[in-house]
Amino acid sequence: MSRGTSSAPNSDSDSGSKEKEFVFNADGSVLTDHKGKPVTVERFLCTKPLRYEVSTRKGPGGMKLSYMGGDMVTKTLNEAFGYDGWCMEVKNTTREEPIKDDKGRYHVAYIATVRVTHQRSGVYREDCGAGDAIDRNLASASGNALKGAVTDAMKRAARHFGEKLGNSLYHEGFNANNAPSTLKDSLDQLDIERAKSRFGFDKDRKVAAGQNAGVVTQTKAGQNQKAGTEANTKQEKNNNGQTSIQSSYPKQTSRTQYVGNVVMEHSNLSNQPKANNAKPRVTSYQGAASSNQTAAKPTKAPFVTPANRCNNNKSST
Repeated sequence: MSRGTSSAPNSDSDSGSKEKEFVFNADGSVLTDHKGKPVTVERFLCTKPLRYEVSTRKGPGGMKLSYMGGDMVTKTLNEAFGYDGWCMEVKNTTREEPIKDDKGRYHVAYIATVRVTHQRSGVYREDCGAGDAIDRNLASASGNALKGAVTDAMKRAARHFGEKLGNSLYHEGFNANNAPSTLKDSLDQLDIERAKSRFGFDKDRKVAAGQNAGVVTQTKAGQNQKAGTEANTKQEKNNNGQTSIQSSYPKQTSRTQYVGNVVMEHSNLSNQPKANNAKPRVTSYQGAASSNQTAAKPTKAPFVTPANRCNNNKSST
């Protein structure tokens, strides 16, 4: 059967869905997982690389870096697509100007652009890479630098096809130490991650529901606090309005009226309500010791006529 057009037995593909491509064993049979389910190319490329497929090297500052070598990327491409299922094309190369140091060695650097194409679908991925080399022979230095640039570009282009080809190495926390040991572990891990990200587990849903409830409670509390703040602000505005109205009234001053020897004090309270049976306060002008005592009645002056005035003048003389 042809690798590109064969369909696996017991597959769960729908009649209306796109045709699936499966991973094959070396003897031509379809690769199945530990549950007897055929492994599609898409599912295979979504798994993380196995521990033996990841290498390590020292990086800047003594860091331990994880990477996939060019030989392992090529092996994985052959497993996923078949040896005749993909191709690589070098699109462009650029050599930097070689530099000869004081020891007579040549420093050469290349930049290459490579395209990796899936033959069946025609889908391709393209990326660039760099390589450098040092050698006393210019041709050797140039060759090593060019090969390094092409391999680096091929790996960078291939990683865009899936996690299995090195894309997972760009994820924080993944390295050679926690890579799965077998394909079974890698497939189980993929199924768990997909189920969790698409549907979520029951405990995760409960946690999310609790977090949402907390957010709703905090939102309601914030709304109540905002309503209380607005009520306080409105009350302050009302108080300020009453204060301004009261301050607009004329200043209340006492008005003193002299009636004979009695002082009548009236307060200018026309804008305020008066109490029942309110009377003006009477203050003694003569004869009374305090305002609480009854004021002395004023003496009535005799009526003076011209005749009386003449008599008074005569008696005085």
